[in-house]
Amino acid sequence: MKSFRFLRVLSTKSFNTSKTLQIRTVSLLACNRRVGKSSTHLFNKSDIQQIQPYHLASYVSLARQPGSEPSVAAITVDTSRKNCLITWEDGFISQFHSAWLRHNCHCKACRHPNGQKLLNPSDVSSNLAIVRAVIQGTSLIVELEGMDDSHTVQIPTSFLRAHNYNPQTILDRRVQKRPEPASEIPFVSYKDIINSKDFLYRWVRHINEEGICIIQDVPLREDMVQKVVEMMGPIMPTIYGSTFDVVQTPEQINVAYSSLPIGLHQDLVYFESPPGLQLLHCLEFDDCVEGGDNIFLDVFDMADKFRVTYPDLFQTLTKVPATFQKVHYHRDYPVHLVNQKPHIKVNHLGEICAVYWAPPFEGPLAVETEHVEKYFFAYETFAKTLENAQMLRHRLRPGDLVVFNNLRMLHGRDGFQSNRGARRLKGCYLNIDMFKSHMDVLHNLEGNGRLAKRVGNQCWF
Repeated sequence: MKSFRFLRVLSTKSFNTSKTLQIRTVSLLACNRRVGKSSTHLFNKSDIQQIQPYHLASYVSLARQPGSEPSVAAITVDTSRKNCLITWEDGFISQFHSAWLRHNCHCKACRHPNGQKLLNPSDVSSNLAIVRAVIQGTSLIVELEGMDDSHTVQIPTSFLRAHNYNPQTILDRRVQKRPEPASEIPFVSYKDIINSKDFLYRWVRHINEEGICIIQDVPLREDMVQKVVEMMGPIMPTIYGSTFDVVQTPEQINVAYSSLPIGLHQDLVYFESPPGLQLLHCLEFDDCVEGGDNIFLDVFDMADKFRVTYPDLFQTLTKVPATFQKVHYHRDYPVHLVNQKPHIKVNHLGEICAVYWAPPFEGPLAVETEHVEKYFFAYETFAKTLENAQMLRHRLRPGDLVVFNNLRMLHGRDGFQSNRGARRLKGCYLNIDMFKSHMDVLHNLEGNGRLAKRVGNQCWF
């Protein structure tokens, strides 16, 4: 199909969706109404209400439709009386600690119908013995006793299967959530995503899986970038406003507003929670303008490779905090933002959960003397690794709207000569948690429960 393509040939099998899973939940601006009218959210409430909250978890162990979980074949309690072992009909074995069971009880006293926990953590003992464990209907019933706390736990078996935490399940999740770097930038047609629910879902998946996607033939209107972002969630205001123009200006509060080259970086890393998605809509880019190509690089992939090649330097970048800052008083709304954090964040398993790289917005290093030299050596080596990598490159054309994950994809720009021509982009941001929420809901409602790829929000899930 001409309107939906990669620059390389892809198998369409990876995007096949069953007819029974055709998206019925999207009621938004892009599909059932003409663009220009307001939209509240992506999903029909009536469809979502059919699914219980634990089926919407983004970390289910296997891709399953609600109600398809296997039944329990056997239950045993170990000799310590602390662990309940469940053997499922398909041979899968789960193990749940008594404290975990207590904190996940679904009885009316412990959990509100809306899913919120009602427990007071200080009232719940972590030292509980399992007296009895049985299946009643579709729930596990466990009697727990302790010195300061006794309780009869009730938990749906489907919840237990979805949230089991045995080593194989954790490994499966790690594999499923690891994104693969894109060798080319995927493209979709604007007409397709507003007229086809299937293409809309594909577009959102591209952003999650490849980290970037370009929409072609978007109308050349000032408001279109906001209308497109609202297909996924509310716009994220920043110190640059709700939307911003990337164009040469006499007084440049950002180098992006000049014709200078811009090195690889992420935007607004001096925020505690930097923007997730960035959208840039090309409104003008005259043929006479020389240069100005956009460049992108998957920093997750580069950090993984850096760890293999330079394990000690990698560890330095996970421990020694850099200083990111935006201190600018000569503007309509003066800002003084300083945030100290390591370039790479890993979780307890050593998985990379976030990377922060923004040389134009780094302040003076403020750490103990013994860390200074080793930090700058690791910093220099990582910078050279990025510069020598194979990057994605694209010259935007009027009507192109690029959407990329600011927390995953470093971006930059070649310098340019305007030659009296114009180059103007309209941009905005979307919070990464809003995007991931919509991605997970779509996956659980329409994608057979597949797991969203990690998005760089400091969490592997």
